[in-house]
Amino acid sequence: MRIAGAADERDNGWEQHQPRFRVCFFAGGDAPSASWSTDTYDAAGADVLEVVQWAQDHAGSERLYAIALVDEDHTLPADQCRGSTWLVGMDANEFQVDEDERRCFAAMLARRGKRVLGLR
Repeated sequence: MRIAGAADERDNGWEQHQPRFRVCFFAGGDAPSASWSTDTYDAAGADVLEVVQWAQDHAGSERLYAIALVDEDHTLPADQCRGSTWLVGMDANEFQVDEDERRCFAAMLARRGKRVLGLR
């Protein structure tokens, strides 16, 4: 983790109060060259802690999960305007290109079958 010095909250140009999250569950992939099967769900009407709670409840002991914030940039062509920012984990089928991504993927593996939030 890298923390930058004090930030100025006034530098935001916009805020979104109704986020849309994408939750991906990954199964299989245990062999080094094997791919992961993916089940994907969109979630709205919740905050990120509620979505993490739901994801860990539904992942069970065998699947990995990752959560992204979904947004749209309408300055791009319609077939390219939707994008994701990973908040928890990453796409398990993507090659990890640097140490941050390798650490992120290792953390996903370490979380499998474990609860990181217990809000109930």
